[in-house]
Amino acid sequence: MNFKFFTLAVILSILNCNAQNNDGLKALFNQYEIKCQEHTKKNQLDSTKIYLNKIDLLLNKINDSTFYYKAELIKGTYLTSKSDYSKSMNKLLKAMRFFKLQKDYPNYYSGIYRIGVCYYYINQREDAQEKMNEVLLNSQYVSEQMRINALSNLGALEIELGMLNKDNSLIEKSKINLRKSINLNLKNKSYGFVTSNYSLLAEAYNQLGNKNKALKLLDSAVYYSRKGKNLNSEAFALIKQSHILTLKKQYNKALKAINKAILIHKKGNHIPTKIYAFVEKKKLLVAMQNYKEANTVSDSIYNLSIANYDKRFVDGISEMKVKYNTAEKEREILEQRADLAEKGLLIQKRNYQIYGIIGLLTLLSLLAYFVYKQQKLKNIQLIKENKLKIALREIETQNKLQEQRLRISRDLHDNIGAQLSFIISSIDNLKFLTKESNPNLKDKLTYISSFTTTTIHQLRDTIWAMNKNEITITDLQSRILSFIENAKKANDNKVNIKFDVNVKSKDISFTSVKGINIFRVVQEAINNALKYAKASQIIVKMEEFDNELKLSIKDNGKGFNIKKVELGNGLKNMQDRIDEVGGNLK
Repeated sequence: MNFKFFTLAVILSILNCNAQNNDGLKALFNQYEIKCQEHTKKNQLDSTKIYLNKIDLLLNKINDSTFYYKAELIKGTYLTSKSDYSKSMNKLLKAMRFFKLQKDYPNYYSGIYRIGVCYYYINQREDAQEKMNEVLLNSQYVSEQMRINALSNLGALEIELGMLNKDNSLIEKSKINLRKSINLNLKNKSYGFVTSNYSLLAEAYNQLGNKNKALKLLDSAVYYSRKGKNLNSEAFALIKQSHILTLKKQYNKALKAINKAILIHKKGNHIPTKIYAFVEKKKLLVAMQNYKEANTVSDSIYNLSIANYDKRFVDGISEMKVKYNTAEKEREILEQRADLAEKGLLIQKRNYQIYGIIGLLTLLSLLAYFVYKQQKLKNIQLIKENKLKIALREIETQNKLQEQRLRISRDLHDNIGAQLSFIISSIDNLKFLTKESNPNLKDKLTYISSFTTTTIHQLRDTIWAMNKNEITITDLQSRILSFIENAKKANDNKVNIKFDVNVKSKDISFTSVKGINIFRVVQEAINNALKYAKASQIIVKMEEFDNELKLSIKDNGKGFNIKKVELGNGLKNMQDRIDEVGGNLK
């Protein structure tokens, strides 16, 4: 008895020791996670990598799925900082799916935040805005600093979306969110975040035309970046300062600020910010009419863009997003099946209870009823299963079509887009080298450059349509409005182009083919009015009546008699496109 008791005591002691050791490993994991966050925030990625290696060694000893996927979140953030967005999104989506199934909401919304940051860096602003709003709506699950950062990021997104959509109300809203972030970060003495907040707030004031206020705010940004010893934040603020000083034509101060920012960024490896710094320097040098040095800076921008381009697989991220959504739908379908099976068992159990209560006299009738009921449930079950199978096949077909679209659009973007950009860059260099040459040659180079730029814009429009399963009426309106604004700028705003919309239904949508055809017809009509009719006023109207959509383009140009002229390819193509979408062209 004494021996058995001793053996049991030893076993319990070993188990207790193992449990304590595992708790110690988890505590060490949490310490390494904090170190990774600190080094990533300062862009000290080599130090971050060291602690990630230590985390990998711990995971083999901890043997806990939750900690494995927590490590995936940390690695996703690290890869985002390295501009490896495709791998980052892959890790973050997997971790987010795991935490959602486990109903581990703190880690789930932490993943949502990190995905939002990744979306921001790949220029998917609206997706990033959605994720930051989701974090703020569920802020009880995240840390206070993450909630403040989400508020700050939302302010940054509101500035950019306000600029893109020419909506000053969004920029005003961003000022409120950024002020809140500044107050909270100052309270917590988080000076690195305060710096970013001040830089963004300065940009909001700059967009609203108050450049003096913006410069004062940027002085605060530089002050707090030095106080927090954050060189990257200081460089970002200096780039903003240089931009505003250039607009104010204070070129010497602007040059001093941008050179200091570039010097700081030479020590780091965050390529997008380096590109931003060189782009601002090129703008400054062009304003100073120092074209030779501006051309040298253009080469630096091109080389950095090529280095960064290989890392930004936006289409790959879109594919992962589609696969993730498909997996979610399949899981929901499986849950529905399990639900139906469970309900069937409950009905069966209740029927058995009824049979026991009623007794022998009604046994035969109840048995008949039971058989009938079972057959009916079986038929219902079969119908539902068939519907589910059809739904799964449709999802699979849609995924294949989407993959084809993504592959084609990726090939267009990666190959043709990159080649056209290289042509434009080469022509610009030739124009600079041949500035003393024949004017006819320079005019010819200018025409080729303009034609190539137009081709890139048309290619982007096509990729925009191909990447969508459907194009809503709102998408079409936005695209037409964007084209009109660009047409105005191309003609130095000498042509008055109005766009009137009288469409009440917001749920109108087209296939990607129909949408791009309608857009191309409007584009061709406006181009004809500008190029051939020599119009000074163009009115584009979009109206809805009797369940039909009517687009009209009118101008005050010289016009022509359709019966007396030979129709060119432009009008013929317009007719073909409208015929293809089942419409009428007059």
